[in-house]
Amino acid sequence: QCVRRMVEELTMSRLIMSAQDATAPPVIFVVGTAGAGKSSLVTAFQRWARFLEVDALTINLDPGAERVHYDPEFDVRDLISLSDVMSEYDLGPNGAQILAADLVAAQAEDVFQEIDGISGDILVVDTPGQVELFAFREASSHLVEVIGQGRACLIFLFDPMLSQTPSGFVSQMLLSSIVHFRLGLPTANFLSKSDLLEPEVLERIIEWGENLDVLEAALYEESAAQSMDAAHSGQRAEFAIGQLRMMQHASIQPGLIPLSSEEEEGLADVLTFAQSLFGGMADSRDGFQGDIEHEL
Repeated sequence: QCVRRMVEELTMSRLIMSAQDATAPPVIFVVGTAGAGKSSLVTAFQRWARFLEVDALTINLDPGAERVHYDPEFDVRDLISLSDVMSEYDLGPNGAQILAADLVAAQAEDVFQEIDGISGDILVVDTPGQVELFAFREASSHLVEVIGQGRACLIFLFDPMLSQTPSGFVSQMLLSSIVHFRLGLPTANFLSKSDLLEPEVLERIIEWGENLDVLEAALYEESAAQSMDAAHSGQRAEFAIGQLRMMQHASIQPGLIPLSSEEEEGLADVLTFAQSLFGGMADSRDGFQGDIEHEL
């Protein structure tokens, strides 16, 4: 409770200050399941943005990262070492990750001091490998408020292998929606590592994101093929479809944008998503918008 009160007070102070500081850069939190390519995206985006003379700043919030290949303005590993947490508290990797997230929140003031006053066109935040550590810990929610300053959004990365089955695709759609609901930030879905997929597979996955009827048919077909019990398979598909219809009724548009950090595909879409929400970046340099349109 003490940690929570401290972070809430810090958050309120930060929001007041950011309201007075219109130069604070918009913030993109990169979220996804373990291995979805979050760090690779942050690295590729910073490199690509610098080529366009866009000042892309980065933050690492993953205490378990062995190394990062971007230049962070703040690295949580400077405050918390996962190996030290495991040793000091006699915990395994998972328990240490959870405790590390809470310990970082307890040092929110240090995080605030590290990032206070930084200026740039955009700030991209690399989050912990396990999405639940970022989205479902109360401490992390407060860190989002401290770092986001009321000008933040989410990029949710779909794993390309898991996305190849209708059930895997729907599972990630639901997870993205839960994270969106939990953190209350504008969210865009991207299919990570799309260059690893065969063209026809990629086309099918993108169609699932655009056409709910096609996805429903694929779900029924998959459920029927996997279960000897027709009633059970039908119930499974009906459950998933019910969730999809609810999302559609609530105007939560899933959508999916192909992204390849290796080939720099989709990076312009990431930047355009933030620009559409917060504006300002397209006019910061002559010719910048033209560069984005060329990339798209």
